[in-house]
Amino acid sequence: MLANNIISETTNEGTQNNGAKTSNHKNKMIATTLVLVLLCAYCGKAASSCNPGKTTCVTEDVLHMIMRATPNLKNDLERRPTFFASLKTSQTLANIIDIVKFDDTKINIGGEYDSSTGIYTVKQNGIYIFSCTIMANGSGAVHFQLNKNNHFYTGGYAAKSTYGAQTVTSLIELRTGDKVYIKARTGGTEKVYGSHFSTFSGYLLSK
Repeated sequence: MLANNIISETTNEGTQNNGAKTSNHKNKMIATTLVLVLLCAYCGKAASSCNPGKTTCVTEDVLHMIMRATPNLKNDLERRPTFFASLKTSQTLANIIDIVKFDDTKINIGGEYDSSTGIYTVKQNGIYIFSCTIMANGSGAVHFQLNKNNHFYTGGYAAKSTYGAQTVTSLIELRTGDKVYIKARTGGTEKVYGSHFSTFSGYLLSK
């Protein structure tokens, strides 16, 4: 009985201690939250009443720094070579050297894609990402490939079905003057479906 009473008292004390700890923890969280709210209110008030450049106006100084940096980031993104073109008119590939000429250029920042040749010519060194979707006409098929200069880089196949299509995405390290394009992979006659279902795009990912 004595042992049971001791255990019971110990358990009660432990429960009370845990309850006290939980209560203290909650009180600390509430106090911390109130401090943060008051601090935010104070900073907002201080920022609205002080001049830039003062050491006491940390909030406003940070805001001005962000405002100064944002246009630079925007300009950097705007300068990155980027293009997107689609095939408006269906094109027949009758020779293994035939290049798909995506004739409707929708985006061409940097002017590096030429819709008359279907070739993207690099002006800046870096890592580029390219994506190409080819849709076969009707029940036909299209064997195609992405070339870096005159060399095979990645292959694709729009299988025989009802307007079968495939998308190929590639990361390529390129240097100024390199050329990237989509071409036929076999010598057979195959037709790429247009109407903007076949597309070619790319952009400079990193310098």
